[in-house]
Amino acid sequence: MYHMQYLLPDGFPAADGRLDPEATRLGASLKGVDTKGAYVPNSALWLKLKVLLDGASLEIKKREQLVYINLFCLATDQIPSVLTTVDGLYDQYRLGVAKRPTTEIWIHSVPVGHHLLRENEIQLCQKLTVSFFWAVYRQHLKRQNPLN
Repeated sequence: MYHMQYLLPDGFPAADGRLDPEATRLGASLKGVDTKGAYVPNSALWLKLKVLLDGASLEIKKREQLVYINLFCLATDQIPSVLTTVDGLYDQYRLGVAKRPTTEIWIHSVPVGHHLLRENEIQLCQKLTVSFFWAVYRQHLKRQNPLN
């Protein structure tokens, strides 16, 4: 089993890094998330997934306002590049010093408009982030070993 770490700045609600079956079904039902973005049904949330050479990102907006930038690190060789991006975002949004991961695969969630979210929306954002992380990670593993 793989161990993923979910990191947030100090003072923000801790994330539950477990895969939620309901969020997984919801994420799988969205169309266009990896190209133009997609609205989450029955919510004011919008998601856009970007798979990059070094990791991936999941942007979440609420009513056209950015609320989270989630950065995914999928392998040890991606850590320096993804952490450089994380550090830049922490500086830009004055979030202090970014925590350093202790595992090779992780999510760093950068709350940009966290104050715009209700508690249930925060939880939904975190659950969807975890679901998309594992989907992207699974694709990453398939590219690394096409026999899987």
